Amino acid sequence: MEIVRQLTAMIMPGACLLCDAAHDGAGLCAACLAELPVTGNRCYSCGAAVEQGPVCGRCRAHPPAFDHLLSAFDYAYPVDQLIHTFKYRRRLAICRALAPALCRRVREETGALPGLLLPVPLHRRRLWQRGYNQARIIARALGRELGIPVARGLAQRQRSTKEQARLRAGARQRNLRGAFTLTGAPGSSHIAIVDDVMTSGATVGELARTLRKNGVERIDVWVLARTQSEG
Repeated sequence: MEIVRQLTAMIMPGACLLCDAAHDGAGLCAACLAELPVTGNRCYSCGAAVEQGPVCGRCRAHPPAFDHLLSAFDYAYPVDQLIHTFKYRRRLAICRALAPALCRRVREETGALPGLLLPVPLHRRRLWQRGYNQARIIARALGRELGIPVARGLAQRQRSTKEQARLRAGARQRNLRGAFTLTGAPGSSHIAIVDDVMTSGATVGELARTLRKNGVERIDVWVLARTQSEG
């Protein structure tokens, strides 16, 4: 089925990424867009589901290293499959389909926009293997729409780490300790870290701590999707 869809997309560039129906250039038809799992009531700090109040109990007890998380979707079907395909199968058009929803969330829920977008960096070995950094592609799309510059080479992943998706929450924290370094001054006191998915928050948390140590005062995190399996 995947081969058929890819061939259809080559023959019919206007075919929906999910159902192959025609669309108006957004990558997904109106019916499929309406079915995506849009993020609901979430913790202001970490994006975890909350029944009431702006901040979850975990963040009240142990605030994350960043100030505010915004996600467009819950990491559930079919968004999970779309992001996986975008990340590992070079279907870059998926970003064009999902990024506008994140832009809308930013406009609706963010007061002062950050002065800089910082995509989570890949280690050079993984970047060479994959051929692109999905976080940078998302950041470019957001930057063009919102008029915010995207950092080039400001942060580096100085050591290769295990894939976070294969580790439990505690191991994710240990895996990322000391993983990032900055190559220069941040250049802005308000920065938004951009990534595709947030699960435990270990990756963006470690990058946020690195920014804090270098004088950044406000740190937002913008992701396409937030999982709800872990806080």
